[in-house]
Amino acid sequence: MGSHIAFFNIPALGHLFPTLGVVAELVRRGHRVSYAAPADRAAYVAAAGARVIPYTSTRPGDTDPQARTPARSEHIGRSLLNFLAETEHTLPQLEPALLADPPDLVLFDRMAFAGHVFAHTHGIPAIQLWPMIVSAGPWSLNEAVPVDFAHPTLAEYNLRLERFLAGRGLTGLPAEEFLAPRVVRHLAFLPRVFQYAGEAFGAEFSFVGPCTTPRAGDVPWSPPADGAPVALVSLGTLNNHWPDFYRLVFEAFAGTPWHVVLAVGRRLDPRSLGTPPPNVQVMPVVPQLAVLAHARVFVSHGGLGGVMEGVQAGVPHVAVARTLEQDLNAARIVDTGIGASLDLAGLTPAGLREAVRRVAADPRIAAGVAAMRAEVLAAGGAARAADVVESCLREPAQRGAAGVRTLAPQG
Repeated sequence: MGSHIAFFNIPALGHLFPTLGVVAELVRRGHRVSYAAPADRAAYVAAAGARVIPYTSTRPGDTDPQARTPARSEHIGRSLLNFLAETEHTLPQLEPALLADPPDLVLFDRMAFAGHVFAHTHGIPAIQLWPMIVSAGPWSLNEAVPVDFAHPTLAEYNLRLERFLAGRGLTGLPAEEFLAPRVVRHLAFLPRVFQYAGEAFGAEFSFVGPCTTPRAGDVPWSPPADGAPVALVSLGTLNNHWPDFYRLVFEAFAGTPWHVVLAVGRRLDPRSLGTPPPNVQVMPVVPQLAVLAHARVFVSHGGLGGVMEGVQAGVPHVAVARTLEQDLNAARIVDTGIGASLDLAGLTPAGLREAVRRVAADPRIAAGVAAMRAEVLAAGGAARAADVVESCLREPAQRGAAGVRTLAPQG
């Protein structure tokens, strides 16, 4: 008989999608999976075979009107406060259902604080999920790009977090360790070679690569009948309200041989952009995996999930980053030879067009993509992730110093 495994995540699709292949594989192996999800994410979760634990969220789902992020320390502080508020809002909704049917193991996204708190409170072994560059152990985002921890917004976050933890009786969980818990295994949805300082991470970090699976609700899509080369352009599902960029794409590729599939998000009326060139296919949301199967180039904001899906399909990347996290991904795209990065400031139609042409034609980039794709395949994907989960379920739990059951690192 299988075990009961609970997933905690945030509503953002870039965090949800990487986990669904793992869910499907665990269900295939006979485990019961419960997955906390708001109503607009329930279909994805149910299609993977999990039982949906419904909740209402304070977080944006498909789109967020915020454009370029503010100063780093202010942005980090506001983001942490938002995720803490989400925890305070969602945990009372989720806890009763999970306590009525307690899981044997909890998997929680890096930003799904509720999962960490639930596991810590009730002494349940846990695994932390990383759909982004890992910032823990031997490499820290805060060391790469220093943060002013004395900033008033970060100070407010630390104070509220301490009060929240104390209110739950978690005096053994220091606030400074909350974002880097020492009591969990780590699953990262990227190959080790793409991670900053990847070789320095120990066996407790499993870099399994992307864990893709067919997505519920994807619309049918077919490549152009004339065989034109396909370029996919997408800014993801958050911070994608960028009409000027979409018009720039129109201008960049009008009259070229490219067939451009352009995702503009759900908030934007495509008619507001004007008439697209005949070779630019405008869609609110694209079936990304289906398009990547035929694409020659992927232009995106540099979100890690999309970068990994592109590599898995053998497609080079052009990143137009908008946030610090995306900037770091874009730098790795260049460093590992799988594509190019364009500066948002001063971006021109000619510059975008030339970057796409160069990336598609450069044999060195093609070789880099092939090498990274081999690393992705070797990382093991959903099957290896499920192996790690099952190894945690088999190992005897031990009491950690803070009173939480811990697991020995996987060999």
